[in-house]
Amino acid sequence: MKNNKKIIISILLMLIIITGYMAFTYYNVNTYNKFYIESKPTVKEEIYEEKITELREKYKNDDVVGTISIENTDFYTAIVQGKDNDFYLNHLPDKTYNINGSIFLDYRVNIDESDKLLVFGHSSESYYLPIMIIENYADESYYKDHKYIYIDSIKEEKVYEVFSAYVETSDFDYMKINYKTDEEKIAHYQKLKNNSFYETGVEITKDDEILLVQTCSTLKEYRKYPKKYMLVLAKRIK
Repeated sequence: MKNNKKIIISILLMLIIITGYMAFTYYNVNTYNKFYIESKPTVKEEIYEEKITELREKYKNDDVVGTISIENTDFYTAIVQGKDNDFYLNHLPDKTYNINGSIFLDYRVNIDESDKLLVFGHSSESYYLPIMIIENYADESYYKDHKYIYIDSIKEEKVYEVFSAYVETSDFDYMKINYKTDEEKIAHYQKLKNNSFYETGVEITKDDEILLVQTCSTLKEYRKYPKKYMLVLAKRIK
């Protein structure tokens, strides 16, 4: 009889934990969607300054530095930038706590001045988050229909053409932003290009400005790796 009671209590505790976890996840995902997903403008001409100002007012946060969108998709979200790369891992653009965090720019770079931008966002094995759209670039056919990524700041719109897409599991040199020589810089760029799942035919030079977008990979072939990051890289063409 005592054993039966213990089993029943264990089952009830498990149900409470599972229910609590599901409620917590549901709350965070819905809060994320309510406060973060933006409506993509129907007209892109010269609206970047107005839109960024609008987002800063909406979130009451001047950490909003831009937006990111992808050609032929509805993906369009704010980019924030903090004083480190930790805060927005678990805070929304309005600075409220949320385990899904934000899509954010590396604190070491400047959206208007740096020649390499790094943009990060969370993914999940349990539910879909917007930045996970970049995992589609593992498929070359997807790349062919979505070659361009747009970054808007308060000053301008930048157009980037994708030149590489791959999953990194061990070499995190892709985070580098400083180079001692031009030779080191172009070697770094070429390495990022050579790691691609497929050849894009896009050439890279030392003078190019590049964009790196990262999220944790949920692709099944990389599940065994403790660290696995989906990377999409693009060079500025406009």
